Amino acid sequence: MSKFLKKAYPLLEGTVDLLGIDKNHLRKKMIDMSNKKTRSKQFHLKPNEILVLLPHCLQLQSCDIRITTNIYNCKRCKKCDIAEIVAVCEKYGVSVVVATGGTLARRAIVDIRPKGIIAVACERDLTSGIVDVGEMDVIGILNDRPNGPCIDTKVDIKKLEEAILFYLGGD
Repeated sequence: MSKFLKKAYPLLEGTVDLLGIDKNHLRKKMIDMSNKKTRSKQFHLKPNEILVLLPHCLQLQSCDIRITTNIYNCKRCKKCDIAEIVAVCEKYGVSVVVATGGTLARRAIVDIRPKGIIAVACERDLTSGIVDVGEMDVIGILNDRPNGPCIDTKVDIKKLEEAILFYLGGD
């Protein structure tokens, strides 16, 4: 995202709010813009140059296993999407991190130093993250929220795999 948009986005969001327009409409447009910008480029990244960032709400809320410090703690019971996500990330050898908030997401980016990021989240968290990372290439994938926000969310695994293949150069 350009430096201009990074500075202008909070003003745009405030204006949309004053006009009574749904903020998620603006947020979806920002995510689409970021995705188009990223997808307008050619990538041939190595698997270790790709980071998949996930929200903890993809995990079944009733699950006793904690994956926030290590997603590979998942027992792969398949009651939520985590097992499939881990399988796809292992298949391609890409890094995957569950971030419980923006600070942990930024830390993962600093530690891993990816050249391409695939971020799964709701509209608010995705736009916030896209603004935070500035010029870094991000593909944002909106999570599905069949049980409302932040509870037992889902992600389209095909979209995730397609984004990984895009960064690997396989379109």
